[in-house]
Formats: sequence, structure tokens, C-alpha cells
Amino acid sequence: LRCLPHVCLGFCFTATDSSFDPCYNYTALDNYWRNTRTNYRGHDDTLVEWKGWYRLYLQGKSAQMSEWCVGYMTCGGFTPLLLRGSHPQIGDGIVTREIIGSRDLTCSYYKSNPVQVKACPGNYYVYKLVKPDVSIPVPSYCAVSFSNSSVDPCYSYTALNEAWRSSTDSTTTSQCDMYVNWVGWYRLFYQGQSTKMPETCVSPNKCGTNIALWLNGSHPRVEDGVVVRQICGNSGSDCCFHKFFPIQVKACPGNYYVYEFVKPNISYCADITTLTPANFSTTGVITTETNISMLFFDPCYNYTALDDSWRDIHTNYRGHDDTRVEWKGWYRLYLQGKSAQMSEWCTSYISCGGVTPLMLRGSHPQIGDGIVTREVIGSHWSFSCSYYKSNPIQVKACPGNYYVYKLVKPDISIPVPSYCAVSFSNSTIDPCYSYTALNDTWRSSTNPTTNSQCDANVNWVGWYRLFYQGQSAKMPETCVSPNRCGTDISLWLSGSHPSLQDGVVVRQICGNLGSDCCFYKLFPIQVKACPGNYYVYEFVKPNLCNTGYCTVISSLALQTALTTANPGYDPCSNYTVLNQPWRATNQSWYYVCDQAFEWSGWYRLLYYGMNIRMPEVCSSGCSTVISLWLNGSHPQIQDGIVTRQICGNTGGICCSSSYSTTSIRVKACPGNFSVYEFIKPVSCISAYCAGTVSLLCLITMSQSGWDSLSIMACSLDSVLLSDTAVSESSSTPTTSPDLRISLLSLLALSLLPQHTTA
Repeated sequence: LRCLPHVCLGFCFTATDSSFDPCYNYTALDNYWRNTRTNYRGHDDTLVEWKGWYRLYLQGKSAQMSEWCVGYMTCGGFTPLLLRGSHPQIGDGIVTREIIGSRDLTCSYYKSNPVQVKACPGNYYVYKLVKPDVSIPVPSYCAVSFSNSSVDPCYSYTALNEAWRSSTDSTTTSQCDMYVNWVGWYRLFYQGQSTKMPETCVSPNKCGTNIALWLNGSHPRVEDGVVVRQICGNSGSDCCFHKFFPIQVKACPGNYYVYEFVKPNISYCADITTLTPANFSTTGVITTETNISMLFFDPCYNYTALDDSWRDIHTNYRGHDDTRVEWKGWYRLYLQGKSAQMSEWCTSYISCGGVTPLMLRGSHPQIGDGIVTREVIGSHWSFSCSYYKSNPIQVKACPGNYYVYKLVKPDISIPVPSYCAVSFSNSTIDPCYSYTALNDTWRSSTNPTTNSQCDANVNWVGWYRLFYQGQSAKMPETCVSPNRCGTDISLWLSGSHPSLQDGVVVRQICGNLGSDCCFYKLFPIQVKACPGNYYVYEFVKPNLCNTGYCTVISSLALQTALTTANPGYDPCSNYTVLNQPWRATNQSWYYVCDQAFEWSGWYRLLYYGMNIRMPEVCSSGCSTVISLWLNGSHPQIQDGIVTRQICGNTGGICCSSSYSTTSIRVKACPGNFSVYEFIKPVSCISAYCAGTVSLLCLITMSQSGWDSLSIMACSLDSVLLSDTAVSESSSTPTTSPDLRISLLSLLALSLLPQHTTA
């Protein structure tokens, strides 16, 4: 037995921080688009750098990962990711759960990487989220939230006494519960007798509708409290073919149940085989919620989400009257799920859904100001911003860059008043290096030629930098005479440009009538000062014609080129990785839409972590209907940044004029890869393609036969064959290149070392 000299042996252990508890060490994840109710948004969780533990919120409300499969949902991506199995209890500690991805009506079509989960005191969960499997098309973790009222729903519900909901009713009247504005809890009745939802399959064309909804699971007991149950719909051959949003259910003293119904796209059933005589009015027992003053009440975390699209300053009259609303407590504003704020900028000819738009007089507070009181004013068309004075409200700035408002009933003497909301973009990409150059000479403030240009007809998207004949320009900060800038109403910036340290600011846009320099008050825009002494603007559509944004020459030197990058910026070192195998040309049967993505900056394509690039020939697949490919060769490193046309293949037409985008920029990088400045395609359903990947054997022959073998993964349509890689000689058999590569690949795989486990 041979000894090993000078070897020290010892027991090993792993040092852990026993004091670390993820219940109190997490990152808040509040993405409204993770809701199981949202449509496709183009968010891809494989592009997120996941790190540590997360707690889910939906618009400030505590949420959890969905463990209930729902047909045709997306959760903001293309493939919704769900928890396989139930959430743990507090006593379970940290557990591991499988993650599945659904496709259409198949709940576990994909299997992603597992995550860790922990239940926490306070009735919430934390998750150690990880990057999903990159082979899954545009995956996104789903979130769901349920109400948690301090009022007992057993005594605060709405009675639902509709005979057509009977599970035995075969009269199909095409009722649809999707059109019902479900709010709160409901108790089912049938002709005055208490009833409940069926727990077993209901035949199609019952309950007054086509697809009858039933409860997939037993009703709870009184001691169970509030539980969550899946809702199913029968297709005829499958009792739960249609899976709908889960609902909350509670058993009540007196042998009845209440349900927190939500919008499906068909109708809920009532099981009349379980009728119970009701000894009280079928109107239900509606109680009044008592406001309990909490010692540590903070409106930043105790508010009602107010998401009314018609409050946007861009909407026309809708007939909404805020004097008819029962305002109670604090509110946070949203616009179509996007965080918003009350407008503090007067704009001509707006209504915000009513007749009189209500705005904040003065600026919003800072976080350190606490709760402040602000006056509310109402404008009258374009003539006066403070034509009306309404009742003041309280406002507070909150961590996370949002505000909450204690809204009250407006002054009833004001004609149809409505609180206005405005939202601004908040991109993680610096607009100083991601903008569109605007080089229209007619925009000059000295241009007296009026050719009736109108910026209300332009589809403004993102940020813009102004140029004039190649020179950097900016918007004027002083009054511009009418009939300048190629239009009738010349638009100028009301307020000074920001400095670098100011970051992104908001500025009012004014238009000169002739007698009043700011008679026309247009929608505010965002502005930012950039290194290099220039500015970028997030232009929006003015609400008047003919209007045009003006330019004046700044003090910058002549620009030799219009570029979206500063001299020190290299996209080869500043890009986003797209490791999405579903973009390969051999992938089909999906309907991915790149138009839904918020493209910004440069991107590099990978295939399961291996280098790949866009195809240069007509391609199909790519998990979409209209496959986008590069019409032209990739550049060489010495070419720098070049522009290439993008073609869309559909219906056998390789470069259909209806589906081709304008162009994108491409650059070749050291390390034999390319980066692309992707933009939104002009149509859906379309997606940028990546070439397919195969194994290429690099073989060196010697007199003794196989001398060495190396295997390299690469794109078949972008392989660069060097002199030392593959030797083509007259002795090479006349086999097709594709077949040679396939044969070499099989041989290479057979010669790979075999891995065994002890």
C-alpha cells in the first residue's frame, strides 16, 4: 500500500449564514404585464439577469406565482410559466418546485428550470427565480393576486338570482359573463333558494350559454376560510378542456357559499340539485366597511389602483363625471397598466374623458416632503388654464418613482370634471445613445416658407436628436413667430433645457398665435441633456394641425455623420444577448411577434449559448409567420457599422414589399460574431431569424489516418472556412457539402469521450 506523504486530511463543511431569511431579503418585482390577464407584450425572462430572491406584486398589490393553468394566457411573453404543484406552508421552509410552460390549452407543454419557494409570515411568498430554459419561446413567469379584504364576504356580497344559470337549463341564450362588471363577492340563488356552483362536469349548451363553467374541486368547509379553485369549461369530449381564471370561494355559516367571480369569456353555472331555502332577503346582507385608523398607515402601500384609459390627456370626450364617483382613501394612477401621475401641465383642447380637465396646480412633491396639499384647477379649452378652481387634494411621493393621491369629489359647479393622468416612458436604455436623427431643414426657426407641415401626422416613437444640414441643433426656448418652421403654428420649448445632472425632465410645448406666444399649449415632452453638448427629445403627436417642432442651430461643431452613438461607444461591447433557440429557421408552428418587443440598442444572437447570426438567404420558420432575414452580406470588421435591408418571407414571396422593414444597422465584431440594431418590424406576426446550428468537424489528415479531431459549433450559413480548417482537394469525394457536414458530424459524435458516473 503506497502512502501519500505530507497530505492533511480533515472533515469538510459548508459555511452558511443561518441568519439569512429570504422573507426579509428580497427584491420587489412589480410588473403589471405578469398578470395572467394581460395579452402578449413581448417580455422575455431569459433576457433578465436573475439574482437572489423575489417577491411578486401586481400594481402595488401582493401577488404570487400562478399554480393554475389558464387557456390562451401569455403573462406578457409568449409562453406562460407556472408553478407545478401547490405553494408551501410556513412550516415547510424553503422548498423546490418544478416550473412548467403552457401552450394554448396544454398546461405542461414545456418544462423549465426549477425554482425555490418559501412561504412567509404575513401571507406572502418569495421565490428564487432563475433564467428559464432558453429553448422555450419567449417565456415569462406568471403572477396572480387575490383580494384580501378585512370585511367578511359572508356578510358583504351581491345576490345573483338568475334562473338561466341552472345546470339543467338547456335553453342557450348565448349569455356571456365576460360582459359583466364583476366586483366583489357573490352568492348564488335559484328562484329565491340558495344554491352553489356544480363540482362536476356540466354538459355544453347549459346554463344559458355555450360553454358552461363549473368548479374544479370541492367546496371548502367553514374552517377552511377563503380558498382558490380552478374554473373549467366542457368542450364535449373533455370536461376541463377550457381552463379559466381561478376564483376565491368561502363557506359561510348557514350552509351557503360566496364566490369572488372574475371575468371569463362565457357563463358561470348554478347547481339547482343543491337548493337550500333562504330565510332572509335574496338581496344579500351588505355591510359597511369600518375604517380602522392604523398607527403606521402609509398611503404609499395602502392605495386603490385607478386605471382608467380615458383619463389620459390624449383622449377625447367620453362623458365621465368625477363628481359622481364615491371617492374614498388614496389612489395611484395607471394608464393601461403603466404607472402614471396627475398632469401638472396645462394643455389646450383636452378633456381627459370629461368636459373640464382637472390638473395639479404646481409641481409634485419630493419624497422628503411627506404628505402635501395641492390645489386642483380646471381649464376651459385653450383660453385659461385655471378657469375653474376645484377642491384641493393631498399628494405624496413614494419610493419607486410614483405618487399617490387622496382624491375627493370635485366642485359640483364645474361642468363634468375629470382628473387628468399622464405617463412618460422610463427606459433602462440611455436615450443619449439610442435615438433617431431628425434632419429636416424646413424645421429651422428662420425658415419663412410655410408648406403646411403637420407633426400630428407623424408616428413618433422613442427619442430624437435634432440636426440642421448636418449641424447639431436644439429646440428654441423663446417665442417663434407664426408661419415659421415649415408650418402655421411653430412649436417651441417653454422652459430652459436641462443640464447633464438634471437627467430626464418634462417641458411644456408652446405654439404662437401671434398675439400670445403660448396661446396654444401642447402635450408636454421629455428632454435630456447628453455628453457632447447636445439634447434628445421624446416627441409626441401634437393635438393640432398645422403644427411643427422647431429647431435652432446650437453651438456644436459640424457633424460629419448622423449617428446614434458617441465616439467612444462600441456596440461590440455594449449589446443585449438574444439566446433564443426558437429564432432558428428550423423552428415553426408558433406565432411570435417581434413588433411587441421594446427594441432598444444592439443585440447579439446565440443558439443554446453558441454563436449564430441572421441568415442572408430567404428563410422560413423562426417560430413565426413572416420570417425576417438579412438582404445582403454581413460586413467585415474593417467595414464598421453598415446598413442592411430586412426582408420578410411570407407565402413564398421572399422579400414582400408589404412585410419588409426599412433597414437595420449591423456590425462585425472581433471574435467572429455580429451585432444588430434591431427595430420594431412593420407588421405582426413577424420575427427576426437566426440560422440553424450544426456540428462541423475540423479534421487534419495524416499518413496514419485520423490524426486529430476538433468540434466547433457554428452557424451553417455563417461558417468561415480557413485554410487550416477544411482541406478541399481533388481527392475529396463528390458528395454534397450538406451531406459531408452531416457525415462528419455523426463521426465526430461517435468519437466523443463517454462520460460515466461512479
